Amino acid sequence: MFSQRITLSDILITKAGPGTIAEAAICGLPCILSSYLPGQEEGNVPYVEENGFGCYEGSPEGLASRVEEWFASTDMLERMRNDALTAARPDATLDIARDLADMALARRAELKKAAAQ
Repeated sequence: MFSQRITLSDILITKAGPGTIAEAAICGLPCILSSYLPGQEEGNVPYVEENGFGCYEGSPEGLASRVEEWFASTDMLERMRNDALTAARPDATLDIARDLADMALARRAELKKAAAQ
């Protein structure tokens, strides 16, 4: 349901949750981050800003101003969409699973080798 809604949107206003940011990037959706959990989500703000597909606005006034600014510039929105797609890592979950499987197999081989000695 969320992925259906996100593909119909022009801008996403959200807290800086990593799953939401990842899905927005995969869909090429510029993000305005309105809040974050200190520590675990804090680093997501510079990630979005440095990759050019969003910003942080903590006040309702700032959010409204930023939305107005973005909708006034179709060129900027298009650039941000492209930047989001560039930052996207749609295969990240599979890459992590492969890396973990490789690590587990390597550890298993080490243990077998040690047991054989």
